[in-house]
Amino acid sequence: MKSILYTRVSSKDQSTLRQINDMKSLDEFEIVKIFSEKISGFLISVSERPILQKALSFIEANEIKCLMVSEVSRLGRNTHEVLGLIEDLKKQGVTIYIHNLGTTINRPDSSNEIFTKLIVTIMADLARLESEQMSYRIKSGIRSRKAKGLTTGRKIGSIESPDKFLSKHLDIQRYLSKGYSSREIQKLCKCSPNTIKKVKDYLKMKVQHV
Repeated sequence: MKSILYTRVSSKDQSTLRQINDMKSLDEFEIVKIFSEKISGFLISVSERPILQKALSFIEANEIKCLMVSEVSRLGRNTHEVLGLIEDLKKQGVTIYIHNLGTTINRPDSSNEIFTKLIVTIMADLARLESEQMSYRIKSGIRSRKAKGLTTGRKIGSIESPDKFLSKHLDIQRYLSKGYSSREIQKLCKCSPNTIKKVKDYLKMKVQHV
């Protein structure tokens, strides 16, 4: 099936490599082009995401039959927009393969399309709620510490060497080496995006000094 692969991560320090590796070896799809974007799916609407718009234009111009994504949230975290995009692609005769669900929607011969759309709706809602809750927890934690007169970072004046910092985050280094995205590592290691970025920066410094 003539297909394109669309991957997305939320920030510039994240990688789309794992999303690509997970799907590019699937035999039933002929991937003719890969579109990768580093932009928030929670804050930025579908119409304002330039790479996604390029992917949609490419689909229309090249008779692409399938759009492949690793999960529903890669299309967006606004449920209404995601469902609208799915419907627009259906009108063009384009199916959507969702890797983490192991399913292809918009098939003309699908007998359980309503059930599949229900799952997609739930997954998109969960992704939106997850983003909202993460944002709330971070802001709430900062407000709480400020109210107690505490700093929100490391103790003022303290210095931690790169080696010591890296030794505390071996799990992050392991997942980075396997191509996991920063968002996935945040969940697995229960850490902040800044911690992951700092690990990456220190690893680059070590490589440069070798």
